Amino acid sequence: MSGDVTLVTDTGSHTTNRGTPGGKALAFLFSVAAFVGAALLFIVQPLVARLVLPLFGGSATVWSTSNLFFQVALLVGYLYVHGATQRLGPRVQPLLHFGLLLLPVVALPIAVPELHQSDGSPIFDLLRALLIAVGLPFVVISTTGPLLQRWYSWAGAYRSDDPYFLFAASNTGSFIGLLAYPLVIEPWMSLNAQRTAWSASYVAFALLMGVCGVAAWRGRYGDPARGADSSEGRGRAGSRPSGQRIALWFVLAFIPSSLMLGVTAHISTDVAAIPLLWVVPLAIYLATFVLAFARTSRHVNQWWPRVAGAAALVALVAWVQSAAVPIWLLISVDFLALALAAYTAHAMLNARRPPARNLTLFYLVVATGGAAGGLLNGFIAPTLFNGVWEYPLVVASVVLLNLKTAADPTPWLTRRYHPHFVRFLEASVMTFLLIGLSLGTADLVRTSGLVAVGVLLGIGLLALLLVRRPGPVALGALSVILVFGVAGSTLILRDRSFYGAYTVRQVGEVRVFAHGTTVHGQQADGARRYEPSTYYARTGPVGQAFAAVPDASNVAVVGLGVGTIAAYGQPNQRITFFEIDADVADVASDPALFTYLKDSKADIEVAVVDGRLGVESEPDSSYDILILDAFASDSIPVHLLTREAMSSYSDVLREGGLLMVHISNRLFDLEPVLAGGAASIGWSAIVGEGTANVETGATASVWVAMSEDPELLARLATSGRWRPIGTDIVTWTDDYSSVLSVLR
Repeated sequence: MSGDVTLVTDTGSHTTNRGTPGGKALAFLFSVAAFVGAALLFIVQPLVARLVLPLFGGSATVWSTSNLFFQVALLVGYLYVHGATQRLGPRVQPLLHFGLLLLPVVALPIAVPELHQSDGSPIFDLLRALLIAVGLPFVVISTTGPLLQRWYSWAGAYRSDDPYFLFAASNTGSFIGLLAYPLVIEPWMSLNAQRTAWSASYVAFALLMGVCGVAAWRGRYGDPARGADSSEGRGRAGSRPSGQRIALWFVLAFIPSSLMLGVTAHISTDVAAIPLLWVVPLAIYLATFVLAFARTSRHVNQWWPRVAGAAALVALVAWVQSAAVPIWLLISVDFLALALAAYTAHAMLNARRPPARNLTLFYLVVATGGAAGGLLNGFIAPTLFNGVWEYPLVVASVVLLNLKTAADPTPWLTRRYHPHFVRFLEASVMTFLLIGLSLGTADLVRTSGLVAVGVLLGIGLLALLLVRRPGPVALGALSVILVFGVAGSTLILRDRSFYGAYTVRQVGEVRVFAHGTTVHGQQADGARRYEPSTYYARTGPVGQAFAAVPDASNVAVVGLGVGTIAAYGQPNQRITFFEIDADVADVASDPALFTYLKDSKADIEVAVVDGRLGVESEPDSSYDILILDAFASDSIPVHLLTREAMSSYSDVLREGGLLMVHISNRLFDLEPVLAGGAASIGWSAIVGEGTANVETGATASVWVAMSEDPELLARLATSGRWRPIGTDIVTWTDDYSSVLSVLR
C-alpha cells in the first residue's frame, strides 16, 4: 500500500512519496549502483597512489597531493552533474551520461605514464601523472553519487523526494572499498592484476548505471510530478538556499577534509609513508559520513560539538608533547579527534541538507569545501609553511563547531565590566591555562603509557568545561601553537619540502636533525664533531662493516641525513651519497649546521636523485660497499626493498662487495623482507644490532649485512652483536608488496 506523508522540517513542509513495492526494488537497484560506484572510486585512489609512490621517493606528500587531485576531480564531476541536471531533464540527461560512461574505456587499463620529472616542484609532475593515468575514469565515476540521487528523484519512486539515503549507500561503498584495498586486495593481488580487475569492474559498473539511467528516463515506478520537483516548487522548500547557509555547508565540509589530511600528514611524518596508514584516516572520515547521513533527524545533540572540541584540545596537547607521548597513544588520540570532529561536522551538514531540488548544489558546495581542504594540505601548506602547521591549526578550529551552543560571557563579570573586556579576560585565562597544561604534562606523559593515558583523559574532562567558550579557547589554542611551534630557543632551522618536514635543534652540546619525531642524524660540538654517532657509531654495525672492508675505495650511500657516514672517509677513497631531497642536501652541506661532509678525508659527492634510480644509473661493479639508509619518516620506502631493487644493488657491487641495510623502526619487522631479498639474488645475510651509549652518542639500531662472500660475513660476525638472519621469508617485488605481512 502506498501513501503520502507530510513532513515539517527547517526547510519547510514537503510530501514524502512512500512509493510501491516496485519502487522499493528500484531503491535497491540504485543503492547497489551507488555502492559499487563508490567502492570503485575509493579502491582506485590507493591503487594509483601505490603505482606512483616509487616515482616520488615514497614521500607521504604523494598521498596528500593525490588527495588534492581526487578532490578536484570530484569537484569537476559534481560541476557536471549540477549543470547537466539543471539544464537537461530526465529525457535527455541520462542519454548524455551513457556516452560519457563509454569514454574512459579508451583509457583502460589504468597505467602510469613514463615520467620525465621537471626541474620544478614534484607536485606538478605528480598531478600530471595522475591526470593521464586515471583522470578520465575518476571524473566519470565521481559523478555517481549525486547523479543517481537526482535520477532517483526523477523516477518518482519510494522516498524519491528525499533520496539522501543513497548517499549513505554510496559512503558505505566508499568505506568498504577503501578498507578492502590494504586488507584484501593488496595482500592477495599483484599491481598488474589489480589494474586489470579494476578496469573490468568499471565496465560492469557502466552497464549497471545504464539500467539505472533507463529507469530514470522512463520514470516507470512513479509520476515525477508527484515527487520532489513539484513539492519543491511551492513555498520555502523550493527556494534557493541563502548565502549564509551555503557558506556553512562549505565550512562544515572543509574542516573534516583538512583535518583528515592533517592527521594523515602527522602520522605519516612520525611513522611511515605507506598506503595502509593513509587509508585509516580516510576510512574514519568516510565512516563518519556513513553514520551522519544515515540519520533522518535534523537535530544534532549539543554534546557532540562539545566532545569534539574537548578531543581537539587533547590532540593539541599531545601534538605539543609528541616527543614524550608513546607513538601508539599519539596515533589513537589523532584518530579519536578526527572521528569525533568529522562526525560532528558531517551530522551538522546532514541536518542542514536541502530538499532534492537543491541536491546537486548541496553536493557541489560540499565537494568545494573538501577540495579546499585538499588544496590547503596538498599544495598551499607544503609550499608556504616550513612545518606541518595545517594540522594544529585545523585541530584548533574544531572548537568553533561549538559556536551555536556557546555560553555567554561570565554573568557576574559582565555586571561590572564591558562584555568585550570580559571576553578578552576569558581569552587570556584560557591561553595561560592551555600553555600551562602543555608545559606541565611533559614529565608526566613521559613516565609510562598508562600515566600518559590518564593525563590526557584528565585534560579531556577539563576541556569539556572549557569548550563552552569556543572563541577564547580557539585563541588560547592558537597561542599554544605559536608558543610551542614557532618559538623555542633550541630551534635553529625548520624546513619543509615535498619529501618531509625537518628541524635542526641545539640540544646541549649536540646539534640534532629530525624528520618529525624521528632523528636522522646529529653532531656534537668540539673534538667529538669528527666522530660518527647515532645509528652509525664506530662500535655499531656500520663501524664494524668499514673495519671488515678496510680497502674499500668506492662507497655508495642511499640516504644522506647529515652525512655522518662521511666521517669514515679515508684518503684516496670516494663516498657517493644519493639523496632525493635537495633541501636535505643543503642542510648537510651547510658547515654552519653540520660539518661531516666538509671534514671528511674522502672525496665526497652528493647526487640529488632517488636512491634506486641513482644506483641503477651506475656502471656494474662500481662499489665495494653499498649502504642503504633511505628513510621516509620511520621506515624504508617499499620500492627500495623489492627483488628488482636487490638485483640492482648486486649489479653495482664488486665481487665480494658488502650491502648494508638499515631496518630500525617502530612498527614493521623488515627482517623477513631482507631475507627474501637475499634469497632472490643468492646471497648470504646476517643481522647486527647496535647498542646505545650516552657518552659516544650511539643509539640502538638494527642492520642487515648481505654479501655473496660468506667469508666476509663470517669476519663481520665476529666483530660485534651479529646473528644469522631469520628463516621467515617475505618476498616483495615491484608488482607486489603488502606491509601487513611485516606489521609488528
